[in-house]
This record gives sequence, structure tokens and C-alpha cells, in this order.
Amino acid sequence: MGRDLSALFDPVSVAVVGASDDPAKYGHAIAAQAIRANGRRPVHLVNRRGGTVLGRTVAPSLSAVGEPVDLAVVSVPAAGFEDAVDEALRCGARAIVAITAGFAETGDAGRIRQQAVAERVRAAGAVMVGPNCLGIADNTTDLFLASDTFTPGGVALLSQSGNLALELQLRFRPHGLGFSRFVSLGNQADVTLVDLLADCARHEGTQAIAVYAEDFGDGRAFAEAAADAGKPVVLLTAGRGDASARSAQSHTGALTTSADVVSAACRDAGVELVATPRELT
Repeated sequence: MGRDLSALFDPVSVAVVGASDDPAKYGHAIAAQAIRANGRRPVHLVNRRGGTVLGRTVAPSLSAVGEPVDLAVVSVPAAGFEDAVDEALRCGARAIVAITAGFAETGDAGRIRQQAVAERVRAAGAVMVGPNCLGIADNTTDLFLASDTFTPGGVALLSQSGNLALELQLRFRPHGLGFSRFVSLGNQADVTLVDLLADCARHEGTQAIAVYAEDFGDGRAFAEAAADAGKPVVLLTAGRGDASARSAQSHTGALTTSADVVSAACRDAGVELVATPRELT
């Protein structure tokens, strides 16, 4: 059945660690989106300075929330990331969305730090998207943990580019299309593209899955998951040149997979391979 991602897409409660009143900070955008669905589940805003954010009282720490936290969004400077994740796990979080950057995409030292955090998350029985991601959204459960609002629809977008989601939103609209889910993959330290593909295949609100990937990790597992999805899977991937590989490395710490290998895998798995965002529509 694959990994249990229920706490990631339909958590009992949410906390935004690093919530901010400063519009220049990502913690502001995430907090503003999160509280849109406050009637669906408790949403807690956390900032070590306390006070208020968006007119709501802020807890100085996750421990100070005083209630269980099922999913924690961590949007703090890299220096405080590990402590924030550890506190979330101590507070019983089953899912973490790691916005914070400064890990595998920066080189070997960052990759080692990232791996250590991922190991602690798994040991606690939790799941983590990211780090270095731009959030997630699930329109079928009123979960809004990305900086932008996505028109509801039947397409799940799993992407290593947040800007692609905004472009597709514009391209989808004239065709009456929208999103069931959006996941910014980030560095895939724990939850991988394959995990998400398998979960979206089981998701009743998703009719088709669109993927933008720069690296597949386990290409065989991706092909198998796509072949078993039982619904259309459309893939846009990075180009075959050196420039694309360098861009992917700096973007998410990924190494691009050979274009010829990708083409062969898609052909065998029945995945529709496209070359531009326009073709995704």
C-alpha cells in the first residue's frame, strides 16, 4: 500500500513554525494561506518572539501550543531547522513540511545534515516533505500550505518547481482544469516522488497526475508506480544538456537523469512524456 501520508494531506491539526507578519518572509505567505481553512482543523501560528501574526495570538514554541500538532510547517532559518524539527517530533507531529533551504542543494555538508534530520524523522514514525520546498496544498481536504491559491480540480501536481505550478494555473484555467493537490518536492530527503505518486494514485479526488522532476532517485520504482497508477501520468523533465544538470543541482541538490533513460522508462510505463509546460495542458 505504500507509505501512510494521511497526516500530510489531511492532518488533524497544523502548526506554522516561523509564522511572520513580514510580507517579505515565506512564513507570512504560508500562515495567511493556512488560516483560510481554520474551520476544518486547528491552525497554530508559532514564532519565538510571540505576540501576534495576522491578528492571531502566536505561541513562542511548539511546546507552548498546549495541544497536539499533527503537521508542522517549518519555515525558519537553516541554523534553527534541526531544533524546530526535533521539537515537532517531540510534540507528536506525524508530518513535517520543510520549507527551510540550505541543505543538499549547497553541497556535501548540507547533504549530511539533511540525511541526519531525515533519519530522525523516520525513526519517529513521521514523514517529511523537503527540505527546500515551497509547500503543499490539498483542495479536497482544505489544506493550504503553499504561498498561492490553487483552483480546485482533478489534477495532482508533483513538482520540483514552484513557478511551474503558477504557470500551469494560468494554462489550466481556460480549459476548466484545476488542482486536487500540489506538492513542491524539494530535496526529497524523506518523502519521495515515488511515495507521492503512489499516494495520488489511491486518492479519489485525483483524476490525473502531472509531474515535473529533475531527478527520479529510483527510476525503476518511479516507472513501476506510474504503470500501476491506474490513471494518466504526464511527465515534464529537465533537458539533457549540461546547463539543465547544473540548474537542477543548484535548485534541489538533484542530479538529472539521462534523457534517453527517461524516454525509455516512460514508454515502458505508459507515461506521457512532454517537453514544455504548454503540453501538460
